[in-house]
Amino acid sequence: MWYFLPFLLISLSPAGLSATARQEKGLSDLVAGVERSFAHMKDFSSDFIQIFQDPLNRKRQESGHLYLMRPRMMRWEYQNPEEKLFVSDGKTVYFYVPADRQVTKEAVKQSFDDRIPLMFLLGQSNLRNEFTRFELLNTKPFFEGTKVVRMYPKRKTDFQEILMEVDPADYLIRRLVLAHMDGSRSEFLFSAIRTNTGLRSSMFDFKLPPGVEVVQGLGQ
Repeated sequence: MWYFLPFLLISLSPAGLSATARQEKGLSDLVAGVERSFAHMKDFSSDFIQIFQDPLNRKRQESGHLYLMRPRMMRWEYQNPEEKLFVSDGKTVYFYVPADRQVTKEAVKQSFDDRIPLMFLLGQSNLRNEFTRFELLNTKPFFEGTKVVRMYPKRKTDFQEILMEVDPADYLIRRLVLAHMDGSRSEFLFSAIRTNTGLRSSMFDFKLPPGVEVVQGLGQ
C-alpha cells in the first residue's frame, strides 16, 4: 500500500475531480504541471521539517536535510533536536541514532514508515486510478501562493486522507500531510529545494560504524 503515494504526488485522475468546473480546470492544469516536473527529475534535495502528531494530539517536531535520487534512493539527515540518519538504497532502509550506538535495518517492501513512499517520487508519470475523490481547497495554505489539494485513497490503506501543497510556479511539492485512520498524522514541509544537481549514488550507501549494534526491524 505504500507504493501509492507517488500517484498523489504526480498524477491525479480527471475522472475523480469533485470541484466546480473552474476548480477542475485549475486542478487539472496543476496536476499536469506536477507530473511534468517530477517525471523528468533525476534528484531532489531540500531542507525539511517533519511534524508527527499522535492520536492524543501530542506533537514531535524534527528537522534536517533530505536527498532523493533515482532510482528510489533517499537520505534524511536529521539535525534537530538530535542527530539521526534515515537512509535507503532502494532495497534496504537503515535508521541510525549515533547517541544510541544502534542502527535498525529493514527491507523497503516490509516497511510502513511514512518516509518510505517519498523515494518513489522521482521519474514517475502517467499513474492513474489511485484515488476516489480529489478536492482543490480554498483554505489558506501554509506557504503563501501555493495550492492545496486533498485526496482520498482508493485502495485499502490506513490513510484517511492526504493533503499536498504545490507551488504553481514550478510545480514542486512544498508541504505534504498524511492523515491516518487512528487520528495520527505526519506532516512534511520542504524549503530551499534544489533539483537535478548531480547527486552521487554513493551517498545512499550506509556504512556501518564500528561498535554499533544492528537490530532487525525499524520499530520506531
